[in-house]
Amino acid sequence: MNYLIRLVDNEEFPEEQRRLIERRYDQVLIQQLGSPEQVAQARRAWVQAKTREDEATGLDLSLEEKQAIVRWERAEAAARLLAFEGYTGALEELYIDVRLAPAR
Repeated sequence: MNYLIRLVDNEEFPEEQRRLIERRYDQVLIQQLGSPEQVAQARRAWVQAKTREDEATGLDLSLEEKQAIVRWERAEAAARLLAFEGYTGALEELYIDVRLAPAR
């Protein structure tokens, strides 16, 4: 796998539940984006587009960059909802980190 998913800074969940949340999150990303490789590609494209967006105005982004942002954010939103299915706490306080493996 070219990325690592981790529920960050939250001691609320026992280790087994944390792993289940991370696994569900990954499964939904794969379902939404196609394959683990495509998840990594989509995340990388999102990071690059968001970096450019921060450096320039939104009008300066290409159509492909805008699509990369929307594609990742839709997949990530679906993954969050399903990963935390049944959880009744505040989701905005929970953060799942998707860390890309260094490019070779």
